[in-house]
Amino acid sequence: MEKKLKLDFHIHSLHSPDGNMKPYSILDSSISKGLNVIAVTDHNSTKGGIETRNLAEKMGLDITVIVGQEIKTESGEIIVLNIEEEIEKDMALEETLIYAKKGFIITPHPFDKFRKGIGEELDKISKNIDAIEVFNSRTLFLGHNKLAETYAKTNNIPGVAGSDSHFVEEIGSSYFMINSKNKISSILKTIKEEEISIYGRQTGFRPHLKTSLIPLFK
Repeated sequence: MEKKLKLDFHIHSLHSPDGNMKPYSILDSSISKGLNVIAVTDHNSTKGGIETRNLAEKMGLDITVIVGQEIKTESGEIIVLNIEEEIEKDMALEETLIYAKKGFIITPHPFDKFRKGIGEELDKISKNIDAIEVFNSRTLFLGHNKLAETYAKTNNIPGVAGSDSHFVEEIGSSYFMINSKNKISSILKTIKEEEISIYGRQTGFRPHLKTSLIPLFK
């Protein structure tokens, strides 16, 4: 049965070098903020997604967890969802896509000049991606999100949102809503075919500062 779902597709756990959230904390915060679906997308790792999904299933929680990975390529970062095996980092973008095509491919913060967005490389791979992150809460300049939104609309590519959270207070700061059955296959199909509503707020510089300190204590 279809219902309105609230989704955050960009969350980092302690398995990211600059993250510190444990699976339970991710689930507790996500549920408290009314999220129905989350994607855990650690830097170059699927461990956090797998652990969070397994814990949610073990506890019988009413939340869907999609396993993902934010992969660093030679041209910038891409997110791949609905995968189990990790994809090697630092490969050429085209080579990464060969391995990524088994999953659902998103370009995160693509035009953020201060982070690892793929920017102009989008033109080369636009036919191979499933969605563009058109609102990222950690993007400091709103214009960079606007560029992503314009590109998605111009090229008829679905736009999604992600908090890019590394700390519990960030979860759900950006999210999107769809009408879909709460099954991963239905969710991903709906994103490609149906209307998506985007909601988000910028979280500012403070989370970046906190993130920069995490590796010092790991």
